[in-house]
Order: sequence, then C-alpha cells, then structure tokens
Amino acid sequence: MEVLYWLEGIRCGVLDVLFSLITYLGSETLFIAIAIVVFWCVGKKQGYYLMTVGFFGTVVNQFLKLMFRIPRPWVQDPEFTIVESARAEATGYSFPSGHTQNAVSVLGCPARFSHNTKLRIVFVVLILLTGLSRMYLGVHTPLDVGVSLVVGTVLVLGLYPFFEDGEAHPRRMYIAMGALAFCAALYVLFVELHAWPADIDGENLASGIKNGYLVLGCSVGMLLTCYLERKYIRFDVKGSLGCQIGKVVLGLAVVLALKAGLKPVCLAIFAGHEAATALRYFLLVLFAGCVWPLTFPWFAKGCPMKRWVKRLLKVLLAVVVALALLAGYLYWEVTRDTKDTPIATDNAENSLITPLGTTMLSGHRAGGGIAPENTMMALKNCVESTEYQLDIFEFDLHLTADNVLVLLHDETLDRTSDAAEVFGTEGVKVGDKTFDELKKLNMGAKFVDKDGQMPYADLQKAEVPEDLRIISLEEALTYLEQSGSFRYIIEIKNSGDDGRRAADELYETLVSFGALDRAVVGTFHNEITEYMDTTYPDMPRSAGFDECIQFYIMSLLNWPAGEDTFRFVALQIPTTDYVVNLGTSRVINYAHRNNIAVQYWTINDPQEMERLQSIGADAIMTDVPDQAGVLVQP
Repeated sequence: MEVLYWLEGIRCGVLDVLFSLITYLGSETLFIAIAIVVFWCVGKKQGYYLMTVGFFGTVVNQFLKLMFRIPRPWVQDPEFTIVESARAEATGYSFPSGHTQNAVSVLGCPARFSHNTKLRIVFVVLILLTGLSRMYLGVHTPLDVGVSLVVGTVLVLGLYPFFEDGEAHPRRMYIAMGALAFCAALYVLFVELHAWPADIDGENLASGIKNGYLVLGCSVGMLLTCYLERKYIRFDVKGSLGCQIGKVVLGLAVVLALKAGLKPVCLAIFAGHEAATALRYFLLVLFAGCVWPLTFPWFAKGCPMKRWVKRLLKVLLAVVVALALLAGYLYWEVTRDTKDTPIATDNAENSLITPLGTTMLSGHRAGGGIAPENTMMALKNCVESTEYQLDIFEFDLHLTADNVLVLLHDETLDRTSDAAEVFGTEGVKVGDKTFDELKKLNMGAKFVDKDGQMPYADLQKAEVPEDLRIISLEEALTYLEQSGSFRYIIEIKNSGDDGRRAADELYETLVSFGALDRAVVGTFHNEITEYMDTTYPDMPRSAGFDECIQFYIMSLLNWPAGEDTFRFVALQIPTTDYVVNLGTSRVINYAHRNNIAVQYWTINDPQEMERLQSIGADAIMTDVPDQAGVLVQP
C-alpha cells in the first residue's frame, strides 16, 4: 500500500487521462480485436499463439482470483482513494491483475515473434506501463501486477516453441490448444463442483464460472478450426491495405452481430445455464476461423467479381464505417460526464427534492455494510448512531407463505442466513415458509464485518438474539415510527399475484402507521407498477425499469415532457452500473425540471457521495452510512 499511496500523491489531471488510456491496452475488447486482426491479416500461427496464451492466462487468472479472494486496495484500506474513472472496470477480486495479464498476451506475443529489437522494446515498455497504470489508478497492488507479469511472461515464453514452426509441425499447435481445452474443462468442473465458502462474493464466482465456459468453447473451437482450415480452406492472410481493412471491418461487424444474436438462442437451448456461453463462443470461433475467411478472395485485388458486387461491398463497407462512427459517438455521449450547471431547487413542489447543495442520507438495506442487512440490529444501529443521522431507511420486502411482509433482499435465504442448516436444504424461498418458521433463522449468520470476521456465524437456535431474527414490515415500522419521523424507500420483490398481495399489505400497513406520504415504493416488475397505479394512485412510487429507459432517452434529447408523461415521484438509479453514465448533472437537471427527485444507489465511496451532492443528487443510498460525513443534509 505504500507504493499506491506514493502514486496517489503524484496524481494530476494529465496523468489521470494518460494512464486511463494506457490501461485499455489490457482490456478484453482490445485483446479479442487484435487476436482476430493478427489471425486474418498477419499470420495464422501467430493468431493461434496469441489466443492460446491469452486464454491460458484467463484460466490461471480466474483460478487465482477465486482461490485467494483478495479484495481491492480501497476495500483493504478504506482511507485509500482511486481514480473514479477506473472503478467501472475494476470488478471482481484484486489478485492477480487481469488487465496486466491481457497486456502481456496482446503485446508479449508479437514481441516474441518479432525480430525487430526496437519494436520488442516498445512492446515491453507498453506492458510495464499497463501494469503501472493499474497501480496509478489505484485498482491493483504491486503484488497483483507483479504476479500477472510473471504468469504472462511464463506463458508467452513457454508456449512459443509449440507455435514457432506451426506450419511445418501442426501437431505441436494441436497439443498446445488441446492442453488449453483440457485445462479449461478441468477448471469448469472445479468451479462448478467445489464447495465454496459462505463469504465468497457471488458476482465474482459467477464471473469465474462464465469465463471458464467461455475459454472452453473458444479452445474447442480453435482446435476444430485449425484442423478444418488447414485441410479445406487454407486462406491467405496477405492482401492490399484496402483488402485488409475491408475484411477486418466487415468481419468484426458480423462477428459482433453474431455474438449478440446467438446469446438468446444459446441461453434458450441450455435454459439459462452458462454452458450457453461455451456454445456461443465455439460457434463464433468457427465462424471467424472457417466461414468468414471464405470471403477473403472477394476483397482481394483483381478477384473475379462482377462490378456490381464490388460496388455493393464498397457501399456495405461505407455503411459499416458510418455505423461504427455513430456507435462510437453514442458511446461517448452516454458515458461522459456532462458538466452541466446544477439548477436551483430551493422551492421544489416535490418534497423529495432537496435544496441545491444538500442531500438526504439513506441506509441501503438499513446500513447492511455495518450490521446484518434488513435486521432489527441494523435498524437500531442506524437510529442510535451518534456518527450520522439517516433521513431515509431503504429495505426490501417479500411475502411469506402466510402473507406476512418481511424484510429480505434475495429471493432465497441462503446468502444472509443459516437456512440451509435449519431447513436441511438450500434454495429455500421466503414464500415457502410461514413467518413463525422463518423466525427460527439467524439472519446474521453470513454477515462479514469490516475486519473480515463473521461475528454471528456460530449463533444457533436459542442463542440467536431477537435483533438478528427476520423481522416483519410491521415490526420494523413500529420501532422506526417510535424513534423518529423517517422517510422510507421500499422495494416489492414479489411478482405476479404475490406481488399484488404484497402491494395490498404494504399500502394498508403504511396507511395504518400514517407513513404513506413519507414512503416511496418501487418494483422491477411492470405488472406490479401498473397494479399500484390503478389500485393505489395515492401511493408515491419510483420509476420502473422501462420508465427509466424512457426517461433517460428523453433527457438525452432534452425532450419536453407533459404533466402526465411521468407518473413517478423519484428516479432511483445507479451511476454507471449499466455502462450508461446516469450520475450526471444533465440527468438530475432534467428530472428536477419535471419535479422528479433523483436518488442514487448504492454509493459507498465518500468522494462519489460528495460529487453527486455537488451536482444536485437528492438522496444517496449507501451500505456504509458511517462513511457519509461528507454530505450536507437538509
């Protein structure tokens, strides 16, 4: 951490931009693009070599991440800050660095094949700069980067002999790619069958499983492609500059279109299982290696094509280039920070809109980062705290088998409780049990505190305090309404008939406590949103998923909205969770002009809290309200 703190001290705007650009040398997208370009235009053995090194690196990298489970630097040391633009791609565990390892593959393989000493030096310098960029941006430690450099270098040097004379000795290439497929299969079996500990991050594990199937599909596809191409196709990588540009631009466009189009088909075949990923990438590799190369003679100079075919290809190329430029502009437009001047909101009609420069503080899942989420312990922890004062409590509701609304985020009870031990099986849903049966659970059994400890894991049966047992909405409101006049952000998790019954119960409960006008109710299910609008038009609600999309498109265009265009009082959104940057003053200003409050989830970084407040955010939902001392509350 000493190195990272030193790099933090030399940060400036110019270096932030420079290293943010350099770090893309290790991006997955660039790796795929360069691998395809090398395979189509430089040399087939070089392409196989680059892909084999890269995919072997992915397997090793994912295995180490899941085995060591080392958190990111800012998690290890909450005092440490990162360059915020790097946060979006800094997902998963920290050790080792995936970007650094990708850079070794993308640049190290060409360096090994090249006989130009100066070019080799340039590649090596770029690799080292990529590793340095990960540390400068604050998303990896020297250990993360160093191990990735070593692993990547070993793969680059160790696999080179298998591809050095690939044309003369194809069996060597088959051995290397066969070993990759075998290792990928072993890795998939391992991650699927291994008994992972309770505190493993679910998103990281899911990512590791998906990447395993991806490499398995690609490696098997590479084996078959190598055989079919050598025996039947034998395409020529050479060509004029125009020929090379044409086959690459159009080819990449078709590959990306297939990648998107095959996804729903493959998922349907495998009923949503990640085996769909293996099939999709297997087909993509076959297309890129065997099908698209059949078109290369069409692009070659002097090929026997009719004039109208050449003209058509030129038109298609122009269209693809235009669409690529348009896509690039749209990507820039939806991801950039607009820097619009926040508008004044001191006299807003909507009571959820705060005066400019102030922001309400909401405990996400009742402050689930500092106490077991959605429990009475978490509620009390927030109410009784002397470090901070919540304006809003956020929690989620599920309906039990006997129609009691209880506080819980997930559909099943496994992640937060000891349900598997108590009920003897995994995957138990709230709706499968009565409220009394659910009261047997320890809802703090899986809670991990800031020190990485699980302080309540050993409590069972009578040892479990009431504060750690599941609580009903009525119990939560009884305590909170006696403790102060709070606002509430409530999400209905059920869908269908259960969701409608949940809305009925919620409305009656809020009315009985006199809290209806202080609550904002949300759901991801459109049918429940429609039901609430029809049955309970006086119950304030947040925007549904489709409404968020409509709102964002209208905000991009600054489209005038009528009085009845938006039927919600609050927009509850993340900042960049879905690629699109929603944490901008343009979004907030448009919402405020239409009398809509903007409430962000889940913001756990103090610097990001402060930035959102400066551009007019009305509320911030956080797991760690004790870190929100930077906020000025109304």
